[in-house]
Amino acid sequence: MENKKSKLIEYLRNHGGSIAKSKVKWASDVLDDLENEGKIKITKKGNGYTIELLDNEARTEESSLNKEVKKETKENGDIITILNEINKKLDIILQKLGFSNIDFDKIFEEVKNPMGIAVLKDIRERMGLSKEEFYSKYSSYIELHYQMFRGGDEGIVKNGTIFGIIKR
Repeated sequence: MENKKSKLIEYLRNHGGSIAKSKVKWASDVLDDLENEGKIKITKKGNGYTIELLDNEARTEESSLNKEVKKETKENGDIITILNEINKKLDIILQKLGFSNIDFDKIFEEVKNPMGIAVLKDIRERMGLSKEEFYSKYSSYIELHYQMFRGGDEGIVKNGTIFGIIKR
């Protein structure tokens, strides 16, 4: 009988201190004795009964499990924080890398008028780049792939003339 009681208590400890009564049918004859001794508590939940271990050792194990869960949650929070920092740094890197020539062509298609003419200032503003970034990055590409026309508030300077209007 004592052997069965100790097995039941050990079983409850291994399962977090609380378990359904239907899981321990093999020890049903000692349940009343353990409840009278104050080692377990049997409560009705829904359609069944739950057995809860009342000794301090189970609570100690349970609290250590809670500590582990809290530690894992904290570690997950740390991981999320680190991932957010990595994402922010990647965003900064991608902004610095900027647009490709394909992006320039897409924006040209959006900005051009019905005659196929676009102002470089409008393209630059749509891309969100500074004058230095835009013209240092795209001036050679524009010269190779587009016809340039004089005019505009800003553009590529050649022989003292500002070429700020382009066409394919």
